Amino acid sequence: MTMLENSSETKGQSGSNIRAVLIDDHPLVRAGIRNFIERVQHIEVVGESDNGHAAIPVIQELMPDVVLVDIEMPIMGGIDFTVWIRQNHPQIKVIILSSYDDEAYILATLRAGANGYLLKNSPPQDIIRTIEDVVANRSSLDPSITEKIVHLVTEPQQPAASPEHVPSKRELEILYLVAKGYTNIEIGEHLHISSRTVQGHLSKTFSKLDVTSRTEAVTKAASLKLLDLEHLDGA
Repeated sequence: MTMLENSSETKGQSGSNIRAVLIDDHPLVRAGIRNFIERVQHIEVVGESDNGHAAIPVIQELMPDVVLVDIEMPIMGGIDFTVWIRQNHPQIKVIILSSYDDEAYILATLRAGANGYLLKNSPPQDIIRTIEDVVANRSSLDPSITEKIVHLVTEPQQPAASPEHVPSKRELEILYLVAKGYTNIEIGEHLHISSRTVQGHLSKTFSKLDVTSRTEAVTKAASLKLLDLEHLDGA
């Protein structure tokens, strides 16, 4: 039997078909995902939205079993939406859809409380399997990023940073937005500063943390417990 045939007994919280909501700012992506999900009899797409903020009333009205949400969207992206779900409807499962296998993104989504992380180029059967896994209370990661997760959780704990090597509150705020996938231009627009100023802050942060990339900066700051990706206050 194929994976899809084997999955026919997986049910939602009420024992009926699994009810899913799709959140992605690209209509064609939503249509494609809906198309192959609905080929499986036991999963139903009951709602859609093009950003996390607009999805909030949809979630509150429909109360689905699982939400598939894009990590990068205008207004409210997948990480902030996941935090909102965990705070307001913790029984609803969240699967992050991403084009990135970057450690910073993976770490940010796990800290926010996502139940699954899937790359958008995953085969349809992987998306079906992930939906089934998270509804059955099993965390699910795209097979191609499992090695990265093992690396993140098994690397030696970093020693505490000395005061002169601690990024400022503004630098950490920018690093938080980096972890969410914002570009320098988008960070500048969000914080009402120039992209050149953003780059200056990042350069200082790299120097303080002794790293050379955005990914390394986010990962090291988190391992030093300098960066709370879930509850970082604004500057």
